[in-house]
Amino acid sequence: MAEIICQGVRFAAIEAVIFDKDGTLADSHQYLHHLGKKRAECIAAIAPNLKDAVLEAFGFEQGRLDPAGFLARSTREEDESVIASLMIQAGYPSSEASAIVQAAFRSADQQLPRKATLTPLFPGVIELIQSFSSLKLGILTSDSEANLQEFINCYQLSSCFQGNVGAQAGISKPNPQLLSLICEVLNVDPEATLVIGDTIADTQLTRRSIGVTWGGSTIAQLAGAAAIAHQPAEIRLL
Repeated sequence: MAEIICQGVRFAAIEAVIFDKDGTLADSHQYLHHLGKKRAECIAAIAPNLKDAVLEAFGFEQGRLDPAGFLARSTREEDESVIASLMIQAGYPSSEASAIVQAAFRSADQQLPRKATLTPLFPGVIELIQSFSSLKLGILTSDSEANLQEFINCYQLSSCFQGNVGAQAGISKPNPQLLSLICEVLNVDPEATLVIGDTIADTQLTRRSIGVTWGGSTIAQLAGAAAIAHQPAEIRLL
C-alpha cells in the first residue's frame, strides 16, 4: 500500500493505479483530427451534403477539433450511432444508415496511418508511470483491445502495466463494471485503486480519482474528480 498526493489531496492505502489511455497517457489530438476529417470525407462520398454536419457532430469548429469534444470522449459505437442518426434525418432509410456508416468508418480506418504512431506519450508521463513501479498498474480505455495492445507495443510499455482492459461490448465508462473488471485482472480491491483520466467518464468511475487537463480537458469537464492535475509531475508517490 502507498500514499499518493496531488495538489494537496492525499490518497492513502493505494495498491493500484489505473490510467485512461487517450488524452491521459497518449496525446491523441493529431490522430483524432485526422480520423474525424477522414470519416467525414468517407461519409461525404455517399452523402455530400452531410460533411459539415458530421464535422460539427465530432466537435470541429472552423477547421479545428475541440480536444475535449465529442470525438475525444466517445466510443466508436457512439460515433456510428450519431452519424447514422444524421443520415436518417437526411432521408436515408434507417435500415441502411448503420451499415453505410460502418462501411465508411472502415474505409477511413484503412486510409489512415496506424493509430499508435499518431498517439505519442505526453511529456512527463513515462516518468510518472515509472515513479509508480512499486504499485500495480493498469490501463482502462474505451479504445479497442487491438489499438490498446499496439500502443503498448509501440512505446514498449508491456513491462510497466500488469493489466489492461479495452472496449467491452455494451459497456462504457463510467459503468462501474469496468472498474471491477480491471481490478479483477489486477487482483486488487476497487477501494485500493486510484483512477487517473481526462474525462468525466474516468473521474466518475470512483471517488478516488484524479482528473488531468494536459490533454485539453477543462476543470469543468472533470466533475467528480477528487483532485486535478495540470502536469504529470503534480502527481507524486509519497
